[in-house]
Amino acid sequence: MIDRGRRVIVVTCIALALGACATFDPLEDTRIEAEVKARLVAEKSANLTRVGVVSRDGTVRLNGAVASPEQRARAETLAGGAPGVRRVVNGLEVTTSR
Repeated sequence: MIDRGRRVIVVTCIALALGACATFDPLEDTRIEAEVKARLVAEKSANLTRVGVVSRDGTVRLNGAVASPEQRARAETLAGGAPGVRRVVNGLEVTTSR
């Protein structure tokens, strides 16, 4: 039989372990996507309006094409600066105009 003190410790440990397994709020991903898109559209030094943005569990994935390596880097910087973003996966391709 476990005494009362040990029982409290065991229950507390279980509660902490389950709390650490909490999932990311899907509405937070929607907010992050909107925030990143707004930052990209507001960028005046580059046309980043066609960059695709998807967020899952705070990881933002950028996809599409941009005109220069500087635009690619700028899009990643803007996305990473949005509140709630944990990580940015930059899948943007640099293409040259013909």
